[in-house]
Amino acid sequence: MDKLLFALGSVAVFEGFFLAIAPGRIPKVLEVLSKLTRVELSRIGLIVMAAGVAILMITDF
Repeated sequence: MDKLLFALGSVAVFEGFFLAIAPGRIPKVLEVLSKLTRVELSRIGLIVMAAGVAILMITDF
C-alpha cells in the first residue's frame, strides 16, 4: 500500500510541476498525441508503465 501511495503522490507532483512551469505546452503536447494512432499510444503507455514499475522495483520503497 505504501508503494501505491508513493507512486500516486509522485505522479501528482510530476504532473503538477510541469503544469505549473509550462502551461502553454500542454495544448501542443495534446495536439501531437492526437495525431498518433491507437497502437502507437498503446505502445507508449506500455513503455511508460514498464518504466514506472521498474523504478518502483529498483527503489524498493
